[in-house]
Amino acid sequence: MNDRPVPAEHEMSAIPPGELRRARLMSLLVGVAVPLVLSAVVLVLVLSWLPELPSPAATHWGPTGVDRFGPPVAFVWLTVLLGFALPAAMTIGAVLAVRAHWGGAARLLGAMALGLSGLSAVVTLGAVGMQRGLADAKQAGDLGGAMLLGVGVFLVLIAVGWVVQPHVRPAPAAPLRPAHVTAIAQGERVVWLATATMPPMALLLVSLLAVVVVGITAVMAIRFTDRLWVPVLTLLLIGGALATSASFRVRVGPDGLTVRSQAGFPRVHVPLDEIVSVRAVECNPFGEFGGFGWRLGLDGRTGIVLRRGPAIEVERRDRRPLVVTVDGAEVGVAVLRAYLDRQGDRNAGRPGTAREDDA
Repeated sequence: MNDRPVPAEHEMSAIPPGELRRARLMSLLVGVAVPLVLSAVVLVLVLSWLPELPSPAATHWGPTGVDRFGPPVAFVWLTVLLGFALPAAMTIGAVLAVRAHWGGAARLLGAMALGLSGLSAVVTLGAVGMQRGLADAKQAGDLGGAMLLGVGVFLVLIAVGWVVQPHVRPAPAAPLRPAHVTAIAQGERVVWLATATMPPMALLLVSLLAVVVVGITAVMAIRFTDRLWVPVLTLLLIGGALATSASFRVRVGPDGLTVRSQAGFPRVHVPLDEIVSVRAVECNPFGEFGGFGWRLGLDGRTGIVLRRGPAIEVERRDRRPLVVTVDGAEVGVAVLRAYLDRQGDRNAGRPGTAREDDA
C-alpha cells in the first residue's frame, strides 16, 4: 500500500477568467453597492425624523407590544450595521473565501445580503415612522405589519439578487492523484481510519461566540429574568452544534464508508452495495457548500465539510452524493475501491449482477 500519496496539481475550477470577474463584480454590486445606496437613503430619512421622535424611543416589540426603549439614535446604528455592514461583510467574505471556485453558494449569499438590507430598511422605517410626533413611545402601535412587509421584501430581493447575477457553473474539481492498494483477498480485512476536524481558527471563533453568549446569559440572568430562556437556548444550540460537528471519525472497511461524529451523533453509513463510484477530490467548503459543517449543496450533494482540502466523494445509488473532507482521503478512497473491486469480482459470476466502475 502506498500510504504517502502526492496530490496532483490541478485547478479547482475551469471558470474562464472573464466569467469569474463578472460574477464577482455582480456579487459586489448586489451585496455591497445596492445595500450602501439603500442604507444611505434610509439613513437620511431616519436622521431627518429623529427630532420628531420621543426620547426614549421604542426600540423593541414583543408579543404584547413595545417592551424595550432606548435612545432614538439607536436606529441610526441599526441602519448602518444591519442595513449595510452585515450584508457587505457577508458578500465580501464570500468573495474572498470562495476564491476561484465560484458557484451557487456564493451567488446565494450575495442575494441574501441584498434581501437582508431590504428587510432592515422596511423594519427600521416602519419603527421610526410610527413614532413621529408621539409624546410617549408607549403609544407606538404594533410593528407586525412592517415585519410582514419586510419579510416579503426580503424574499423578493433575494430572488432579484439571484436572477441578476450570472449563472456560473464551475467544472467538477479534478481528482487527486490516487493512492494504490493491492487487491484485498477473500477473508482478508483492511480498515482505514481517520479523523476529520475543524481548523483551529474555526474552533476558536465558535468558542469565542460561545463565550459571548455566556456573557449575555449572565447579564440577562441579572436584569431580565423573564427572558433568560433566550440566551440559554442559544447557548445550548451553539454548544450542541460544536460538540456534534467539530470532529468526525471516518472509517473505511468491508462494510463500506462510515462517518460518525465524535459525540456519537450524527452518523452516516454508506454500504458497499450503495456505492456507484468513489474518488478523492480537493474541496472548497465555502465555494461548494456555502460554509462548514454538515451541509446540503445547491448542486444536490451532501457535505460533511470541516476544512478546505482533500475529500472523499462518494456517488450513492438513489441518494445524494456524499463529500467528506479528511486528510489522507486518497488512501481511504483506494481502500474503498479495493473492496468494491473485490465485491465486483465476487458478483461477476452471478447471473444478472454487475457493478458500475469508476471512470
